[in-house]
Amino acid sequence: MKKLKLTPSERLGSTALCAGLCLFGGGLMETQAQLTPGQKKQLGDFFGNRAEVGVILGSTAGASSGSYTVDGSGGNDDVDLSLSKLRGGGGIGPARKLGDGGAMWRPVLMGSFGYLSGDNDITAGPLRGNEMEESAIALHLGGGVALQFTDRFTVTPTIGVLYGSYDPGFKGRNAIGRTVEAAIDDETADTLGVTPGIGLAYKQPMGKSTWEFSAGYTYYATTDVGNNDIDQGGSSHIFEQRADLDIPLNASLWDCPLHTGGYLSLTEAVGDISDTMRSDFWGTLHARLLLNTEGKLWKMDRIGLGVSGILAEHFTGWDAGIEVSFKF
Repeated sequence: MKKLKLTPSERLGSTALCAGLCLFGGGLMETQAQLTPGQKKQLGDFFGNRAEVGVILGSTAGASSGSYTVDGSGGNDDVDLSLSKLRGGGGIGPARKLGDGGAMWRPVLMGSFGYLSGDNDITAGPLRGNEMEESAIALHLGGGVALQFTDRFTVTPTIGVLYGSYDPGFKGRNAIGRTVEAAIDDETADTLGVTPGIGLAYKQPMGKSTWEFSAGYTYYATTDVGNNDIDQGGSSHIFEQRADLDIPLNASLWDCPLHTGGYLSLTEAVGDISDTMRSDFWGTLHARLLLNTEGKLWKMDRIGLGVSGILAEHFTGWDAGIEVSFKF
């Protein structure tokens, strides 16, 4: 699992779920018994922004699962977060001929489930003495068509649907805390969205090894389908560029050939998610050691271990776990 530590920054104060989550920058009076309409809207927008970031990070391939510790700034506390994710996808069946030329096509399916949770005992600022136990769930299903124009070059347009649910989990322990808890109703905020996207991939053999250079873009258009005061939903864009190297080894284990390699990727967030996160770019360096199990285990293509290092303007981290890929 990954442990992530952000460095203090003047920009960190308004950073959200993955890249900040600093809480309650002002506008709430400690002795106020009831929120004004303006403060209530501010609170709804604040939690809505957190929800939007959590749902997108829970579904995109550009964010890794793991444990996060976010530095507080401006008198706020550190926040502990955990992101768990299951993600998979790929082509279905053999490639089919496209027209009279040499191009081929086959359908593609993809899906992911992400769960993000965070705990924070607030000991500073106007809401000190209260607690946060927020969580976000993201369920993403989609598909598309892989258009293989040559043996090396593939274009894959996709579209998916995204469901997100966010529970602010605010626990009021004093008068102002109970006012805030009542204002957000302590209910889940739900969103639905569509995720059109496109991916490009080019494979380049290098002896027995293979480079794959890819770029992907996904547009997240989400809308609030809840009936509370949390204003969730927005318009965001995720770009990812990746260089992946697969190296077959002159060794095997349990009669399965061994492969090593990894990838280097750069992810960019644009739009509403960028306005909230204020950390537009993050890079990932990933290494792996896999068994080629094709033809030996049902539909399983590769299985092994992988480890990643993550670097961004305000945070670094790492992740380790089991990798499994299937071929249908």
